[in-house]
Amino acid sequence: MNSLRRITASIMSSVEGIVGKLENHEALVTAAIREAEHSSGKAKARLGRVQKDGVDMRKRVEELREQAALWEERAKRVATQDETKALECLKRRQHYASQAKSLEEQAAHHAKLERQLNTDLVTVNEKLNSLRQQRNILRTRESRAEALRAVNSIESSTIGEIDDIFDRWEARIAACEEHVDSAESCQQDNLSIEFTSKEEEQELRAVLASLVTVKSQ
Repeated sequence: MNSLRRITASIMSSVEGIVGKLENHEALVTAAIREAEHSSGKAKARLGRVQKDGVDMRKRVEELREQAALWEERAKRVATQDETKALECLKRRQHYASQAKSLEEQAAHHAKLERQLNTDLVTVNEKLNSLRQQRNILRTRESRAEALRAVNSIESSTIGEIDDIFDRWEARIAACEEHVDSAESCQQDNLSIEFTSKEEEQELRAVLASLVTVKSQ
């Protein structure tokens, strides 16, 4: 029993060491991954806002172009009737066209920044996936290595004592099985004796009956 307690203590000590090491290493890596995930989440949210701003800018460019085209059409319509009004319409057309051009340049720069941010975010997510996979692989490898070391660290004498226990256990089972076989054999012999005794008694009765018959004659 003392040997079994030593085995249990040895294994539990090794397991506790494994758990401690896994907690320390995994805590550091997990903390780094969570920090990166948090930063990635914020970057994703900001990218969403940048994308929305880009959509709004492009929509505004279209609205300004429509206004410029509208005032150009109005200038053409009143040119022969009211030159002063037609010139005012052209001024407004120029105003909207200038705004559209300026905003279009901003939108182009914004789109370039948006593509770069999106590319960077994809790179970050790929790196995060790589870190998660590497953590899982190392955690599995370390668990296996430590478990094997814990098993191999058990002394050969302890293994021998366990083998002795198994031998004694097997011997006890074998003795029980032999006792059961013997009891069954004994029951079978008793049954055979019972039948044999009855058969012999019947034969003796037949002989006796035969003698009595001969004597009476």
